[in-house]
Amino acid sequence: MHSALDRWFIDEILVHEAALVRYLERCWSRRDEIHDLRQEVYVRVYEAAGKALPTQPKSFLFASARHMMTDRLRRSRVVSIESMGDFEPSHVLVDDVSPERWCGGRQA
Repeated sequence: MHSALDRWFIDEILVHEAALVRYLERCWSRRDEIHDLRQEVYVRVYEAAGKALPTQPKSFLFASARHMMTDRLRRSRVVSIESMGDFEPSHVLVDDVSPERWCGGRQA
């Protein structure tokens, strides 16, 4: 048996599935992620509708899709900062470098 929210979702959101998929295919370059993205949009819409039903469900669906794509793009541009080597001071040679040695090292 479907709840009122389930019935609303089926009647107001799922009827736009073909249009949503076409929209995602036009706007999202990674074709292999379209179905996952669609499901995430559905989850976001369903959870938001559980709090309060949107007055314009189709507009809300496509706005949610646009925001989801923006969030994914923003997350993909975040650069991970990890140490790439061992920076312990015991591995660093501390000695006075003569100007000749310094210059020879720069030339090499």
